[in-house]
Amino acid sequence: MAEDAEKPRKRRSLGGWKFIVAIRGLTVKMFNVSRYCPTQSSSLKTLNYNVRGAIWSASSVQTSLSHITFSLSVDGLLIGTATQGDTSFGPGQSVPFNLTLTNPTLNPTTLPVSSKLILSLSATVAAGLYSATEATSDGTTQAFTSTGC
Repeated sequence: MAEDAEKPRKRRSLGGWKFIVAIRGLTVKMFNVSRYCPTQSSSLKTLNYNVRGAIWSASSVQTSLSHITFSLSVDGLLIGTATQGDTSFGPGQSVPFNLTLTNPTLNPTTLPVSSKLILSLSATVAAGLYSATEATSDGTTQAFTSTGC
């Protein structure tokens, strides 16, 4: 056999069992975003963004998420961050989320009708023997029904 020839690859096994695990990164998707001002007695208004969506992975095994942190930016401005408790899902499944992010410094009466939203997600992902911190994001342009509260 020539030294340049490719050597056959060894198959890895665990306890006599051969296995293939497909692990890919996380996906986050926003499905519904609304903004509103809660009723307040003072003249100052706080702006809330309500974001609904789902998280999933193309992993072929049970996937667990911990240390989940979401960040929402609107038109390049960080609105806020939120955390979510640990969760898990099986192959082909997803986990829904419903976030309310608050920003007390924006003037809700001067908001544009359409805004560019970026939702970022960071989490520790465990799938099979694999564990790592993953990050992903989803962006969309959202048209709201009014400019402010």
